[in-house]
Amino acid sequence: MNKVKTFRSDSKIIIRLAMPVILSQISLTMVQVVDTIFIGRLGHEALGAVSLVITLFWMLQTLGLGFATGITASIARMIGKGDEKSASLFFRSGTAGITLLGLFCVPPLFFFHNQIFTLIRMPEDLFHPASLYFTTLIFFLPVLYMLTSTEAAFRASGDTKTPMVISFFMNGLNILLNWLLIFGNLGFPKLGIIGAALASGISYSLGLAILIFLSGKRSWGLRGLGMKGISISLNHLWGIIRISIPATLERLAMSVSQLLVMVTSVNILGSIHVAAFHIIFRLASLSFMPGFGFAIATSTITGQYLGAEEPDRAHKGIWQSTILCAFVMAGVSLLYFLIPGPLTSLFTNEPAILELTPEPIRIYALMAVFLAPTMVLGGGLRGAGDTGYPMIIMFISRFLIRVPFSWFLGIHLGMGLKGVWFAMCFDFLFRAILLAFRVQGGKWKNIRI
Repeated sequence: MNKVKTFRSDSKIIIRLAMPVILSQISLTMVQVVDTIFIGRLGHEALGAVSLVITLFWMLQTLGLGFATGITASIARMIGKGDEKSASLFFRSGTAGITLLGLFCVPPLFFFHNQIFTLIRMPEDLFHPASLYFTTLIFFLPVLYMLTSTEAAFRASGDTKTPMVISFFMNGLNILLNWLLIFGNLGFPKLGIIGAALASGISYSLGLAILIFLSGKRSWGLRGLGMKGISISLNHLWGIIRISIPATLERLAMSVSQLLVMVTSVNILGSIHVAAFHIIFRLASLSFMPGFGFAIATSTITGQYLGAEEPDRAHKGIWQSTILCAFVMAGVSLLYFLIPGPLTSLFTNEPAILELTPEPIRIYALMAVFLAPTMVLGGGLRGAGDTGYPMIIMFISRFLIRVPFSWFLGIHLGMGLKGVWFAMCFDFLFRAILLAFRVQGGKWKNIRI
């Protein structure tokens, strides 16, 4: 009976932590969908340009997301131990470090963006709109890094509702600003693709300001060290970096490999295929949301249970979260399989794109359930501080499976986008199997922070 009660209790905790993350991620993705719809009205050149710039930005975000992994593992472990002073030092030290790094990244990215576009073989007709979007958005990179780290701190403490509420605010503001600045409504200047970038950046900035203010009311936040509001610890920063380096490399592998897929297997098909791929990925990203939510919840409970010296409960929680996530993602996949055409028509009315998208969407829908163990098992390992193994698996699966098979199926065998999505889905399955072996092995239970 105690085991049954524990199972139910842990399931409730997982769902309570996961649901706000899922809702905020859905909200964010819906805003990205609205962005795509708005930008799609500017033509397929603008849509393709934004698609490639976003792919580049995912690569840049790896630093912020890697730091967020270290902050999550560190703060969750300290909260589990009841050591909120150390949690506060981890928060301020990690956030200060990643923000400073973001500031150093902006100048070279701004001045050498054309060389980057050439390197990724961006179609020539996309260069101008991509340059306008990228050079505007890049100035908000430090804000995005700090926002990511601050959200991670709230979630690691067990508070996933506050980031959710702020996410709703940011996303609603982003939609409004897109409508005002892209098309010049209500007397605002008609800025087109620049307006889309400004809308995102302004929304990030205001959301960050609110979260920083609220963190001052938390014992692990800015008030955690009394009057020493700017105190940081190099030892605590190094502790975050030690965990974050493999997580950052993992996410870098994920972003670089996806960029290589675009370069070797999508861009060379032409701007229509780039735009179609972007729409398919936008739709697919909606089904990622349960995975993100349950992965973050799993990271939190794993870190807190290990901090409280309950490793077996952490182990069971990881698998509970995986099963719950798989059921949710299976339901979303069914919808995608049944109505791919109407979903695509939300983004564009160009016949060439509408013809390209249904089959790849159905291929993804059949395989998306394997994303649940890929995301949730990896989240559990990262919450334990075991970031090295997921990194190795990511490098193997992305560079030895996703990239070469995308080219082989999509270009060499002439399957186009269908072949690319077959390769991407097989990557999901491969990583799910290897991560399952790692979780069952249990070595992650002995990692110290």
